[in-house]
Amino acid sequence: MKKAVLATVMMLALFSAGAKEGSSLSVCLDIRSFDALFLPTLQAESVVRLHLDEEFSLRIPLSLTSDLLYNEARLWETGLFLDYHPFGNGAYLSVSLLQIGIFSGADKPEGGILYLNEVAFGYTWRIGKALYLEPRLSVRDPSGVFEDEYELVSRTFPDRSKFRFSVLFGWEFLSIPNF
Repeated sequence: MKKAVLATVMMLALFSAGAKEGSSLSVCLDIRSFDALFLPTLQAESVVRLHLDEEFSLRIPLSLTSDLLYNEARLWETGLFLDYHPFGNGAYLSVSLLQIGIFSGADKPEGGILYLNEVAFGYTWRIGKALYLEPRLSVRDPSGVFEDEYELVSRTFPDRSKFRFSVLFGWEFLSIPNF
């Protein structure tokens, strides 16, 4: 795990060193996670995003899936995602370059690190200069490569589906100068 975190930090440093003027850093939270007030499964996400230019950005999410009623298992997910905005702002496509999941809690299933993947489609609406809102539809394991891992996840969290609609609220807070 330490090696994966170190590799991710090094990749972000390399990409930010080569980033164009106008690159920025932002954080966002999944405001749709409030559906846990009505459903037995919490799915929450926070994201750190490095905007490389108008078309590309790298994102590192930290997601938590937790069953609130039946067991004390939690699934923590993180990874490195590439977002492609073909029209500058607006519509985008996101793919996972590296994504892992780790179970924790008293009722966690057997197994170590899960290797996962997902694709997402979304749209970015700017709210002023620094804030934005992103509705997004995520498709988990679209190619069926990690079928066993996702079967284990769905047995542990029956309410978690292959598709998830989320709404990210973000704040672009740091502009990276060109070196």
